[in-house]
Amino acid sequence: MIEKYMGRIVNIEKFQSRGIYLEQGVKGFNQYKYANYPGGNGTYVVGGEYYGVVLNVKIYIFDLKKSITFNVYNNILEFTGKKRISSQLFGKIKSKEGNKVNVYVENGEYSFDFRKLLDL
Repeated sequence: MIEKYMGRIVNIEKFQSRGIYLEQGVKGFNQYKYANYPGGNGTYVVGGEYYGVVLNVKIYIFDLKKSITFNVYNNILEFTGKKRISSQLFGKIKSKEGNKVNVYVENGEYSFDFRKLLDL
């Protein structure tokens, strides 16, 4: 059974997810090996990974008195047929903060119509 709740978009943010690898506890006599890496005092960044871009939409659900965050980046790219979200498109999406939306719950899974962010 699908339950329908009313919610409000409280925050929309876009950022890149990255992870870094740290080497810690490098003793003074070995620190010369890390001269080409950023860091110092025995802690150095020795690598990293790029996990991708996320576009998080945080919605407060009034009846449940809790907030749920949705990553809609891939949904919007697929729907619009674009390769990235431009600053103009992000501005359009960001302007939807404060709008009310319907949130649906089915078998413990939350969803909402992300197309409401695109004026459709």
